[in-house]
Amino acid sequence: MHGEMHQKRMPYGDYCPGYKRGWYGARKTVKTSEQAREIVKEYFSGADVKIGGIKERKRFFRAEIFDSNHSLTDIVIIDKRTGRIRSIY
Repeated sequence: MHGEMHQKRMPYGDYCPGYKRGWYGARKTVKTSEQAREIVKEYFSGADVKIGGIKERKRFFRAEIFDSNHSLTDIVIIDKRTGRIRSIY
């Protein structure tokens, strides 16, 4: 499943589309874990995944992504300064 998830969600390092995220290249600071969760939720919309815990680090938020069988399929980080999301799994 891990490989399939990457094929469907590439390229990582992108911004989420939509009115809240702005045009490609637009930066938007992320200050809370709730904002980070919304970004991840929007990014994975339409996918059969669940977002696990969001942990705050100095420069980013870290989120675990689980499939419908509760297996870890990805770990993503959301940059606090830019709002960019990318896989680290």
